[in-house]
Amino acid sequence: MSDWVWILSGTVGVFVVVYALTRTFTPKMALESSAASPAVSLDEPELKQGEALPALTYDEDEDVDPTRVGIGNTSKETDEVPTKKIVYDEDAAADEPTKAGALVLVTASAQTDKGIRRKKNEDSLLLMNDEGLFVVADGMGGYSGGEIASALAVKTIEQAFTSGKLAGQAHPELPRRASEVARAIQMANNAIRRQAATDKLLNGMGTTICAARFSARKQRLYVGHVGDSRLYRFRDGKLRQMTKDHTMSDYGVIGSDSGNLSRAVGIWPSVPVDVIVAKPQPGDIYLLCSDGLTKMVDDEQITKLLDASKEPSAVVSSLIAQANENGGKDNISVILIRVDAPLLGRA
Repeated sequence: MSDWVWILSGTVGVFVVVYALTRTFTPKMALESSAASPAVSLDEPELKQGEALPALTYDEDEDVDPTRVGIGNTSKETDEVPTKKIVYDEDAAADEPTKAGALVLVTASAQTDKGIRRKKNEDSLLLMNDEGLFVVADGMGGYSGGEIASALAVKTIEQAFTSGKLAGQAHPELPRRASEVARAIQMANNAIRRQAATDKLLNGMGTTICAARFSARKQRLYVGHVGDSRLYRFRDGKLRQMTKDHTMSDYGVIGSDSGNLSRAVGIWPSVPVDVIVAKPQPGDIYLLCSDGLTKMVDDEQITKLLDASKEPSAVVSSLIAQANENGGKDNISVILIRVDAPLLGRA
């Protein structure tokens, strides 16, 4: 075994020991409503506490497991974001020219619910139909305002695409639209950290993000993912999880701590973003959700509900109802996106 392998092994071992001794945690709180709020200014994204955001409260949910986050880096804030490109479909590898007309059409339905066990709902949703952009953010922070983190994240992303002003440099290895998703997530990361710096009670707040951006005239899907909110694809009667949860098991941590998050938006100066490139097909159904759904409803139950051939809004309601029927231990957020052929093609 080479010296480099021994050094790497030793480094991982030290990391695991340090993590076990010094791990920090952020219990989940919540956002009462998913209603849209005024956009965040890119010039000053750190809103004043309570301004266009849910009020911060300090009561702890009883008898509910907190979300825990592993230790991270302490580097300085940056607009640059490291990405990992994942080509999900082989025929999506090449970024084809934009067509004159739409190759697919997408429609979405969404709902969020606080569940049975939580006092509040800390999830936030974003639906930008004109951009084909859909986002689920699951805030965390306990006394530190996770509901503020998720709300600020979706506001920052929305403003980035509404204004067309994105910080950082484009990634040459990524399609432009995919790079924009990753850069918007880093902007949300910085906005959360700046807001947290205004109040020590907000220190450590953060959020997961799963963002799906459809390009109808390219027939492409670009996904930016951090944390354990998920994206699934239902095609030809089969359900597949497209994202991979970012947990401490990736670093060799075992036992009860293995499921703790290894990445979250707003916790550290820079957050790596998984960027998935896929090719949607007419008939596909895409499911964006917080872990409040997947902790309560297994893949078999999700498949059964998606296969029921109901309207998207009815399926969304059924998924949330099933999660609550199974215990409703966490906030539950669902965005269901259906892909159809263009109207001309269907005619």
